[in-house]
This record gives sequence, C-alpha cells and structure tokens, in this order.
Amino acid sequence: MLLKEIWKRLDQGLSYSLILLALTSGMRFAEIVGLTRSDFDFINNTITINKTWGYMKRNPEGFGPTKNEQSNRTIKMDQRTMTHFKKLFETTPNNIHKLAFYSPSSKYKVISNTVANKQLKKLLTELNIEPITIHGLRHTHASVLLYKKVSIYYVSERLGHSDIETTLKEYTHVVKELRTEDELGTMKTFEEMSV
Repeated sequence: MLLKEIWKRLDQGLSYSLILLALTSGMRFAEIVGLTRSDFDFINNTITINKTWGYMKRNPEGFGPTKNEQSNRTIKMDQRTMTHFKKLFETTPNNIHKLAFYSPSSKYKVISNTVANKQLKKLLTELNIEPITIHGLRHTHASVLLYKKVSIYYVSERLGHSDIETTLKEYTHVVKELRTEDELGTMKTFEEMSV
C-alpha cells in the first residue's frame, strides 16, 4: 500500500523519490543523500554506495566515508525504481556536486532528514499507517526481504552491515518468527515424504 502511494506522488517533489529509494534500497539516509548521478548504473540496474554526505552539524559538510568497510557496496535494484531515476535525471538540471538529492535552498545542499521525515509522516498518517522515520524504512526493507525468505547473509550484505551478527541482532524478532515457520515446514516435509 505504501509503495503504491509513493509511486502516485513522485511528481509532487524530490522528497518522494528519496522516500522511494529508502524503501526499495534499504540504504542509510547519509548514503542516500551522498549519491551522485554516476552511482546509478542504468544498464545493470545497480547503485554503488561508496560515500555519504554530511547533513548535520556534527558531520563535516560535503562528501564523507561510509559507516564501515562493508558499507561500500553495489546493490541490485528493481527495474521500475531505476527507470524512475533515469527519467528524473534526464528531466532535472544537474548541480555542482552531481548530487541525486540536491536542494539548493537547504543549508547542507541536500534534502534534509527533517523534511524527508515530515513528508513520510504526512504520507503514513494519510494512509492510517503508524508513522516511522526514513531510517525505519531501512528496517521495513530488511524485514520484508527476510519474510520473503531472502537469505539473511544477502540482507546483511545489502544493508552494508559490518557483520552478520549485526543483522541477526537487529532482526532477531523476524528471525524467531521465521524459525517457527521453518520448524513447521520441516515437520511437514518429513510427514509428506513418509506417506
């Protein structure tokens, strides 16, 4: 429901494109605002994450390193999201830093976390969904993949976690739920094989 509504609103401002990418990629906010147009590979439908952008007082302004070595990664993206960004880049002017989420009026020159979170909260409230933050979309992304039986190793790699333990700890509630399903599936498998 949320994703369908985001698709309907993409022409209402760049912050909806940021929300779309947060949900479909699972990237951290600093990674998203650090993306440049050249990080998007429209032939292979991938996005390369190898830097962040300082968007708060405590961060140095401009480009910075990712959270850890594993955060430098290239992730595969769905065709529809990539097509949206290809069209977006073709129809919007470039900027001095070649940033994907450039906002000339913003203090840090990118869409702020506050603006993105306000937009997301407004959208979720309209849809009668409990409000979460942009960072919450990262957790939603990972949870959806895990519930769809995507390997936790791949989810960990996709999120850029420093190790699998981080992912297991962060998503222990999901893993426990899936374990119960796996137990039932295991019993059913052997019951069906013995008939």
